[in-house]
Amino acid sequence: MTSETGEPVSDADHVTLERLATEVNWRVDAGIAESIPELFTADGSIATFGEPSVGHEALAAWGRMMDTDKPLAGVRHVLTNFRFTTDGPGRVTGTFYVTAYLPGAPAGQGTVPFAMGQCTDHYRRTEQGWKVASRVFEPFFLRDQAA
Repeated sequence: MTSETGEPVSDADHVTLERLATEVNWRVDAGIAESIPELFTADGSIATFGEPSVGHEALAAWGRMMDTDKPLAGVRHVLTNFRFTTDGPGRVTGTFYVTAYLPGAPAGQGTVPFAMGQCTDHYRRTEQGWKVASRVFEPFFLRDQAA
């Protein structure tokens, strides 16, 4: 293969990108999602459920909604199976699985996930280091919250 496209990233970049991917979810879980724009490029976007939020202002608004309205109060994310490959100079695609848990499982149930799926992130190397250019969550399953 003559092109670097699709090649796994270096070990150092893998660690840095895994930390970046995890930090986004950690801030949501910690109730400080409004601060995620600093992890994204100026035109960065996030698409979890619903329409994408694009740009720092929209990302901050999405984060405030998550922090204040708490549509998924108490959510905790577990991220696994990270893979990062090059898309060209200063560009990487990352994929990983996300399982999200909510407190308050119905009586008789242990802790069970309410959603599981795959995130696909696109990253760009900037003067400030790696930033998320876009994140898309594609659910494999969603548990009915009334169940």
